[in-house]
Amino acid sequence: MGHLHIRQLCLAMNLYTLDHEDKTMPFSHDPGEYWFHQLAPYLSEKEYEGMMRVAFCPATKRQDRTDESYYGSAYLSWRFMGGEGSYGLNLWLLPDDPIYAPAFPVDNFFKKYSDAQGSVPLLGDSVWVGSWPFEADAVPDDVTGQTGYPGYPHGEGFFMGRFCVDRHKKAINIGFVDSRVERVPLKDLWIQKWHRNFKPNFDVSIP
Repeated sequence: MGHLHIRQLCLAMNLYTLDHEDKTMPFSHDPGEYWFHQLAPYLSEKEYEGMMRVAFCPATKRQDRTDESYYGSAYLSWRFMGGEGSYGLNLWLLPDDPIYAPAFPVDNFFKKYSDAQGSVPLLGDSVWVGSWPFEADAVPDDVTGQTGYPGYPHGEGFFMGRFCVDRHKKAINIGFVDSRVERVPLKDLWIQKWHRNFKPNFDVSIP
């Protein structure tokens, strides 16, 4: 079922970009306008109070919390901007980002969706809504996400940590730009083509 949910989200993004001149949605911090909200019209199910069943991996559970936002873990959902789920977007595919993009190398972003080859990760299991992975990012000390969050995932050198979670026996499910879905071992996250200049890092060990 998890593969099916991710594939639906990938297909929705492809439809969105077809309708928006080969571009992904503008990055927004306005409630109701984040990427998962903007994909809702392209999904077969309706959004209900920011939630969509398809945004959840079946291996995760909703957190029993009322905070406006919080990180997830290997088996718990995140919440942000009125949405909730357990998948995160590859934010190198969202170049129109006035909030965070200026802090990152501009050449790393895919300017148009068609600039990204099919092998570029679009989204996958995550403890947060999205991330900007780098090949030199550290491996979390705790890949269950039970300790070290919040705080660890947001900072230079740690962005891959949002995806590096032990949700499927030391692996996560990733949906790619070409809409295929694969189970990817955690150590192989560092050899995916996350951004335009990403160099594979084979010198990674997972605790």
